[in-house]
Amino acid sequence: MTADCVRSVLEHTQDVGVEVIVVDNHSQDDSKAIVTGEFPSITWIDMGYNAGFARANNAGMRVAKGQNMVLLNSDTLLIDDLLAKTAAHLEQDPDVVACGGIQLYPDLTERPFFKSLATFRRFQFIYPPSGFIDKVLLKLYPDSQHIDSEQVDWIPAAFLVARRTTVAQAGMLDEQFFMYGEDTDWNCRLGRVGKLKVYNDCRYIHYEWGSHPERKGQVITVINRILPQITVSNLVWTRKEHGVGQFLILMFNYWLMVPVYFAWKMALNVKDLTNPFAQLENQVKYAQSVGVVSRFFGKILFKKKYFYKI
Repeated sequence: MTADCVRSVLEHTQDVGVEVIVVDNHSQDDSKAIVTGEFPSITWIDMGYNAGFARANNAGMRVAKGQNMVLLNSDTLLIDDLLAKTAAHLEQDPDVVACGGIQLYPDLTERPFFKSLATFRRFQFIYPPSGFIDKVLLKLYPDSQHIDSEQVDWIPAAFLVARRTTVAQAGMLDEQFFMYGEDTDWNCRLGRVGKLKVYNDCRYIHYEWGSHPERKGQVITVINRILPQITVSNLVWTRKEHGVGQFLILMFNYWLMVPVYFAWKMALNVKDLTNPFAQLENQVKYAQSVGVVSRFFGKILFKKKYFYKI
């Protein structure tokens, strides 16, 4: 997968100079021999441990020489001269400090993403399907409004291009994050420097779940959305960006839903004249996930400097 990604970069990039840096988060296989054997011109960095997304990308940016920094997931493919397109956009639009492109599924249909951080903030809440709660959250966290349809609050970090000067002003990725949340945090800081855009004519394939194929096609429900690593990282971002009150509201929401989901399922069982304690596996998994997340409550509350890796 990594070799395919690098090959797509080198084959499609024609009109700009490009330096490829691959950062290895302790792959423990023959990836280095395969990739450097086919592409001897690339720079290979061994982290020596699974350092996560932020630390690995920072390691690459520290040695990069280009005027633009490009974060690129290994489970992506370029399908045209995307780097030249984004470089041209940044030259033509000096107010834009970072940009990205439209993510495509392998069949080339568009993959949705959170253009507004308010949409993401609403998505963090866990509750049974309710149009009323949807309306309340939309009122509390209204979506950003931009005159330019390509301007966004959040660029997916699977492919994110930032000017070197912008990175110097905003700082690199926060290395407290192991995975998830760090790109949200970085987008907030990049956005305080200038405009962020996702250009409609810039497109690339993003497989997603490249290292976790078992999650491909998994149905996401209100109960199984609490994945501990993602949730902890997002809570670290919420506490950092929006303060203690918003963090506590989210934690109370997660705790409250534990008895609510159990009572809801048990009531349905009684209605169906079955054992009230039957088929509670999803509720147990949710409670266990909330328990894992709760272990980090004190550290996040008091903004302890910590590597938030589960």
